[in-house]
Amino acid sequence: MRRKKIFRFFDRYLGIPIVLFLALFTRRKRRLPIENIQNILFIKLAAIGDAILLIPTLRKLKSSFPNAKITFMCSDINVSVIEKIPYIDKIINCRVYDFLKNPMNFYRFVKELRKTKYEVVIDAGQWERINSLITIFTKRDYSIGFRTEWQWKHVVNDAVTAHSRTKHEVENFMDLLIPLGIVPISGEYDYDDLQLEFFLTKEHRLFSKDFWMKNNLENKTVICFHPGCGENGKPREWALENYISVGKRLHDSDKNIVILITGTNYERYLCDPLYETLKDYSINTAGKFTLEQSAALVENAELMLCSNTGILHVSTCVGTRTIGLHGPTNPVKWGAYNKNAITIQSSKFCSPCLYLGHDYGCNKPTCMMEITPDEVYLRIREVLHPELFLNVVELNN
Repeated sequence: MRRKKIFRFFDRYLGIPIVLFLALFTRRKRRLPIENIQNILFIKLAAIGDAILLIPTLRKLKSSFPNAKITFMCSDINVSVIEKIPYIDKIINCRVYDFLKNPMNFYRFVKELRKTKYEVVIDAGQWERINSLITIFTKRDYSIGFRTEWQWKHVVNDAVTAHSRTKHEVENFMDLLIPLGIVPISGEYDYDDLQLEFFLTKEHRLFSKDFWMKNNLENKTVICFHPGCGENGKPREWALENYISVGKRLHDSDKNIVILITGTNYERYLCDPLYETLKDYSINTAGKFTLEQSAALVENAELMLCSNTGILHVSTCVGTRTIGLHGPTNPVKWGAYNKNAITIQSSKFCSPCLYLGHDYGCNKPTCMMEITPDEVYLRIREVLHPELFLNVVELNN
């Protein structure tokens, strides 16, 4: 957490003046080499959720330029997703924090990067000036990036796309392809073109099947609880006692329900006590399996309950019904991109406040507290047993 704050500080207060200064000397009018695109560099250094939301854009890019080599520059944060995407030919893992330790590491990185000439560089970062610096020093013909309010990173690019507050991020990412002429200039897309994917193998599904058998889950109603939001997402977390309350009430209403707890190793500080309280009818998988194995387990589940974090989009990809809890985050922009997903938004007057993912409106957001266990429990029951709520719907109509 502290390391990320330091990075954002340097990225903003040193990055903006450096980018503006270098742009004065390096920016020139370039022509898009549309007839001879052989190498494309795509830059997105974080995060897992964004990497998943980029899949439709990468799919469209590869189908439009099937003979071009697409190189994706990522980081340790999202490489676990990027390395599974079949539309990418090569991966460059950019270890940004090494640049803070020793600026010579950036020089060596750029020196190696410049060994390849790219006809097109696409910077999918919404605010990171480090992406713009990398673009400046890349040997390229043409570059595309976002124009985001007050971020001043777009000045290095030959073509810019306005980053919208009111569009889902899947659509914002697809807009980056407008300058290439392969998507509508209106930015209006068919819903099918924007469908997400998660690339599970036969082995992953066999693992899930074996897990189901070993834990006697074949005839159970399995509901996933994912209480964590990673190292940088504590303000987006729903309180542990709320998950406990909902879990108890669900089991009281239906003894056939089993709670499958998912999370990373870091998130065990939430997952372990949740399991200890619900252990008679729950299974704790936090920190035990790979992202792909966890996704295969989620695919078999009836429902996923989580806040706005990477697993929200993973669950959407694998087709599991998802209930997303939103406080600081705007579900219009960051919600599960699926017509069957369910959104529960905080009723606090200032919710949502996030735009770029870290720009919280207050130091200690309390908006997640406005989402009650009663509300969540009833929505889950409605998903599991819609027939019980038919009379309520008729009365409301």
